[in-house]
Amino acid sequence: MAQLANRVASLSASAKAVRSPLPVAARSAAVRARTVRVRSADIEPQSDAALKFQEKVQDISKTLQAKWEETADAEKPAAVAIIIGSVIAQIAIGATVDAVHKLPLISNFLEFVGLVVVAVYGYRYFTEPSERDNVRTSINNFWGAVKGDNSPPSL
Repeated sequence: MAQLANRVASLSASAKAVRSPLPVAARSAAVRARTVRVRSADIEPQSDAALKFQEKVQDISKTLQAKWEETADAEKPAAVAIIIGSVIAQIAIGATVDAVHKLPLISNFLEFVGLVVVAVYGYRYFTEPSERDNVRTSINNFWGAVKGDNSPPSL
């Protein structure tokens, strides 16, 4: 407790010293004299997460570069157009969703419609075993078409 009282007294004394009627240059010199600057000479090493992220980015860039090199020269403009079109479509979809979300009743109604559709789909396709098998078969067929082989995901 005595240490705290001494600290408060020293702080108030230093504050009074700064408020003294010294010229501005002398006061700023007094303040600079009490300022302590700490600089670290060592650069902190990057964390494991940052290193893993950099490795992933390098792997992805190598993969993209390899795919770009495999693409025929005649198909490269079409690939660029598809990428640009996808970005523009995403921007337009985002703007549309934002505009609809700002309408007071429409957004709540559409959320309700979405919940009803999900509930009907779930009830219709997951309550009977034969329908579950049909859904599983269609998912496996789609997965095989996407992967290009017949290795279905583990459902």
